[in-house]
Amino acid sequence: MTSCLSGKVRAVSLPAAALTLALAAGPGALAGRPEALAAPPVPSAGAPHPSGPIVRAAGMTLEVRRGRIVVTEVAEGSPADRAGVLPLDVLLVVNGRSLVDLDPVSPSQVLGLLQDERTPRTRIVVGRGAGTLAVDFPEDQGETRPATVAPGELRPGMQAPLFTATDLKGKPVSLEGLRKLPVLLDFWASTCVPCTKNVIPLRRIAEEYSGRLTIVGVSLDEARPAYEAFAYNQHLPGVQIFDGGGWHGPIARLYGVAATGIPRYILLDAAGRIVAIKPLEEIEDDIARLVQPSP
Repeated sequence: MTSCLSGKVRAVSLPAAALTLALAAGPGALAGRPEALAAPPVPSAGAPHPSGPIVRAAGMTLEVRRGRIVVTEVAEGSPADRAGVLPLDVLLVVNGRSLVDLDPVSPSQVLGLLQDERTPRTRIVVGRGAGTLAVDFPEDQGETRPATVAPGELRPGMQAPLFTATDLKGKPVSLEGLRKLPVLLDFWASTCVPCTKNVIPLRRIAEEYSGRLTIVGVSLDEARPAYEAFAYNQHLPGVQIFDGGGWHGPIARLYGVAATGIPRYILLDAAGRIVAIKPLEEIEDDIARLVQPSP
């Protein structure tokens, strides 16, 4: 089977996911931003500013240094760490509000913006040297990130790892909430040639089993615009999700996709158990046996 391996599909981005706190690249946040937002160098060490409290958000420790909010620590495995946020990054924008304009600025002000402005995703822009980087992450629900599943651990008969995300229209999607019908998980990326070739047979399957099978596509694109353009232009069927972290996004990690390559198809029964993990042309027989005939 032809597939795209993790080393082949790369772009400039950062990791993410639904209510399990993932961070993802958000280049749209930089649109129209003046270069003046670029952060000046900050000290690489030293005690926190005596007048500024230390706060933590999304795994970042924030302190005031030289009048700027600086990320001084990033907890390993935290949302910030998975997004690629680094110590000494400087927070410039939170939810469209420039921190450069706040004088003085304190970490507590930033934390207030993160906590009080409840939105499906919080958008921040950080400065790194002379450049800027945009990241966004879901509202923190205090949930623990599920452990990564090795590809060999996924096998027919076991319960599929659960996840929650949002679709193209921003509506919440829960794998557990889709248990009324069998589900076909489709892991893809817009830069994956075999994935593109499978679009037509995938649409045919969706039409043939309409109302009796739910197709859930999970994009491993690292840039959201690429995911949206491919999903719309190719008329991808079913529910389409942007994992937000490329090969290391939360859903991709749950299903060990980086080690197996894409396209990757996993068929689940109505109870959420794995029925088959096969190429699309082979899994169709399993779908036919699993899905009830049309009346």
